Amino acid sequence: MPHGVYVDHHGNVFVTDVARHQVLKYEEGKWEEPALVLGEKFVPGTDDAHFCKPTSVVVNADDFIFVGDGYCNARVVKFNKHGKFIAEYGSLAEEGGKLGGMYVVHDLTINHGDRVVYVADRENGQIHTMSYKSEFTAIASVPGKAYAIDFIAETRSIAAVNISDHGSPSKVMMIDVDSNNITAVFPHNDSSFVMPHAITRLKNIGIYLGENQIPVYNLEVIRGTARTGNQRKEKRF
Repeated sequence: MPHGVYVDHHGNVFVTDVARHQVLKYEEGKWEEPALVLGEKFVPGTDDAHFCKPTSVVVNADDFIFVGDGYCNARVVKFNKHGKFIAEYGSLAEEGGKLGGMYVVHDLTINHGDRVVYVADRENGQIHTMSYKSEFTAIASVPGKAYAIDFIAETRSIAAVNISDHGSPSKVMMIDVDSNNITAVFPHNDSSFVMPHAITRLKNIGIYLGENQIPVYNLEVIRGTARTGNQRKEKRF
């Protein structure tokens, strides 16, 4: 059951599989068999050779692999390009506010320039900033639960999507990574998002939002103007 997909700077495709408790790496053009497998198939665990429903993965410019682990564990696990375990970061915290304390590591995104990984702590509604050397340095908060994030280098911001605890509509928020403040929210009116589960930004094209419970629903941000479907919104960022 694939949950997260990441394409690194070599064109390799990484997939996290929450049912298999594994991370699979496929080299570009070689899709028949994975070039690297992390974790043991169908065997959950908490040690350096196992995951428990890993959710997301990113790779830095030095080819170190960071895995968000995940639904059962509250950690980010680091490996070298050969799959050798390097370290794990984070701890379980059912209440927010503690640096590195997380409860469901649901998504990762990477800022290559600042050499940091951003971690979406879903249940606590937080986004942690973590250096490549494991130091947690900041926390940004969103209303409700933080489901998905993507870093936008040009604006030094994170696009994040939430699901509210109080039944209010889900929103996409832009978070400034220097101040950790929310600088923009859209759409302004009630959205029709059911369970937004993934977000990604394509340069010069827009932000795309993946829904979990309906076939296709994309939120686009075209040339800085947010729109859903055929309705354009005035918010610019």
